[in-house]
Amino acid sequence: MMKHAMAAFLVIALAGSGAAMADDDDCQVPMDQWQPREAVQKMAEARGWKVSRIKIDDGCYEIKGTDETGQRFKAKIDPATLATVKLKRKGQDHESREMRDQRQPVQAGGSGELPSNELFKTGKPPKIEVK
Repeated sequence: MMKHAMAAFLVIALAGSGAAMADDDDCQVPMDQWQPREAVQKMAEARGWKVSRIKIDDGCYEIKGTDETGQRFKAKIDPATLATVKLKRKGQDHESREMRDQRQPVQAGGSGELPSNELFKTGKPPKIEVK
Protein backbone atom coordinates (compact mmCIF):
# COMPACT_ATOMS: atom_id res chain seq x y z
CA MET A 1 0.00 0.00 0.00
CA MET A 2 2.82 2.38 0.91
CA LYS A 3 4.56 1.67 -2.42
CA HIS A 4 1.41 2.59 -4.38
CA ALA A 5 0.97 5.82 -2.45
CA MET A 6 4.61 6.77 -3.01
CA ALA A 7 4.38 5.95 -6.73
CA ALA A 8 1.21 8.04 -7.07
CA PHE A 9 2.87 10.93 -5.25
CA LEU A 10 5.89 10.82 -7.59
CA VAL A 11 3.70 10.74 -10.69
CA ILE A 12 1.71 13.75 -9.50
CA ALA A 13 4.84 15.67 -8.47
CA LEU A 14 6.59 15.06 -11.78
CA ALA A 15 3.50 15.91 -13.81
CA GLY A 16 3.11 19.17 -11.93
CA SER A 17 6.74 20.16 -12.39
CA GLY A 18 6.55 19.48 -16.14
CA ALA A 19 3.54 21.73 -16.48
CA ALA A 20 5.27 24.47 -14.54
CA MET A 21 8.36 24.20 -16.72
CA ALA A 22 6.28 24.42 -19.89
CA ASP A 23 4.91 27.80 -18.77
CA ASP A 24 8.33 29.45 -18.52
CA ASP A 25 8.14 30.99 -22.01
CA ASP A 26 4.43 31.80 -21.91
CA CYS A 27 3.30 35.40 -21.80
CA GLN A 28 0.61 36.00 -19.19
CA VAL A 29 -0.99 39.17 -20.57
CA PRO A 30 -4.76 39.79 -20.79
CA MET A 31 -5.93 40.35 -24.39
CA ASP A 32 -7.16 43.88 -23.63
CA GLN A 33 -3.53 44.89 -22.91
CA TRP A 34 -2.08 43.54 -26.16
CA GLN A 35 -0.60 45.89 -28.72
CA PRO A 36 -1.78 45.35 -32.32
CA ARG A 37 0.16 43.34 -34.91
CA GLU A 38 1.03 46.56 -36.71
CA ALA A 39 2.95 47.72 -33.61
CA VAL A 40 4.86 44.42 -33.58
CA GLN A 41 5.71 44.86 -37.27
CA LYS A 42 6.95 48.44 -36.68
CA MET A 43 9.03 47.35 -33.67
CA ALA A 44 10.66 44.61 -35.76
CA GLU A 45 11.39 47.00 -38.63
CA ALA A 46 12.92 49.51 -36.19
CA ARG A 47 15.34 46.75 -35.09
CA GLY A 48 16.31 46.06 -38.70
CA TRP A 49 14.40 42.78 -38.84
CA LYS A 50 12.71 41.55 -42.02
CA VAL A 51 9.58 39.73 -40.89
CA SER A 52 8.35 36.69 -42.77
CA ARG A 53 5.68 35.67 -40.23
CA ILE A 54 3.96 36.96 -37.09
CA LYS A 55 1.79 34.54 -35.15
CA ILE A 56 0.59 33.95 -31.60
CA ASP A 57 2.21 31.15 -29.60
CA ASP A 58 1.92 30.45 -25.85
CA GLY A 59 0.28 33.82 -25.31
CA CYS A 60 3.18 35.68 -26.96
CA TYR A 61 3.70 37.13 -30.40
CA GLU A 62 6.15 34.96 -32.33
CA ILE A 63 8.16 36.54 -35.13
CA LYS A 64 10.08 34.58 -37.76
CA GLY A 65 12.37 36.40 -40.13
CA THR A 66 15.91 37.62 -40.72
CA ASP A 67 17.85 40.04 -38.55
CA GLU A 68 19.92 43.07 -39.59
CA THR A 69 22.83 40.76 -40.57
CA GLY A 70 20.64 38.49 -42.70
CA GLN A 71 20.62 35.63 -40.17
CA ARG A 72 17.32 33.78 -39.71
CA PHE A 73 15.72 33.91 -36.29
CA LYS A 74 12.60 33.19 -34.24
CA ALA A 75 11.61 35.58 -31.43
CA LYS A 76 8.92 35.51 -28.77
CA ILE A 77 7.64 38.98 -27.98
CA ASP A 78 5.66 40.14 -24.94
CA PRO A 79 2.35 41.36 -26.41
CA ALA A 80 1.96 44.28 -23.97
CA THR A 81 5.48 45.72 -23.81
CA LEU A 82 6.88 44.32 -27.09
CA ALA A 83 9.96 43.24 -25.14
CA THR A 84 11.86 40.21 -26.42
CA VAL A 85 11.05 37.22 -24.21
CA LYS A 86 13.16 34.72 -26.16
CA LEU A 87 15.32 34.95 -29.26
CA LYS A 88 16.72 31.98 -31.16
CA ARG A 89 18.91 32.41 -34.19
CA LYS A 90 19.31 29.69 -36.80
CA GLY A 91 22.20 27.42 -35.86
CA GLN A 92 22.44 28.59 -32.25
CA ASP A 93 21.41 26.94 -29.02
CA HIS A 94 18.30 28.00 -27.11
CA GLU A 95 20.09 30.76 -25.22
CA SER A 96 18.87 34.20 -26.17
CA ARG A 97 21.15 36.89 -27.56
CA GLU A 98 20.43 39.17 -24.62
CA MET A 99 21.57 36.49 -22.17
CA ARG A 100 24.82 35.99 -24.08
CA ASP A 101 25.46 39.74 -24.27
CA GLN A 102 25.25 39.97 -20.47
CA ARG A 103 28.11 37.53 -19.97
CA GLN A 104 31.55 38.85 -19.16
CA PRO A 105 34.49 37.31 -21.03
CA VAL A 106 36.94 35.44 -18.86
CA GLN A 107 40.28 37.21 -18.88
CA ALA A 108 43.50 36.40 -17.09
CA GLY A 109 44.32 39.13 -14.60
CA GLY A 110 41.72 41.41 -16.18
CA SER A 111 44.27 42.61 -18.79
CA GLY A 112 43.26 40.26 -21.61
CA GLU A 113 46.74 38.72 -21.60
CA LEU A 114 47.26 35.00 -21.30
CA PRO A 115 48.64 33.73 -18.00
CA SER A 116 52.32 32.83 -17.96
CA ASN A 117 52.44 29.05 -17.54
CA GLU A 118 53.25 26.02 -19.68
CA LEU A 119 49.78 25.82 -21.22
CA PHE A 120 50.23 29.16 -22.94
CA LYS A 121 53.88 29.03 -24.10
CA THR A 122 52.87 29.53 -27.72
CA GLY A 123 50.97 32.71 -26.84
CA LYS A 124 47.74 31.13 -28.01
CA PRO A 125 44.95 29.68 -25.86
CA PRO A 126 44.90 25.87 -25.80
CA LYS A 127 42.48 24.06 -28.08
CA ILE A 128 39.86 22.17 -26.14
CA GLU A 129 38.01 19.17 -27.52
CA VAL A 130 35.01 17.72 -25.74
CA LYS A 131 34.11 14.15 -26.66
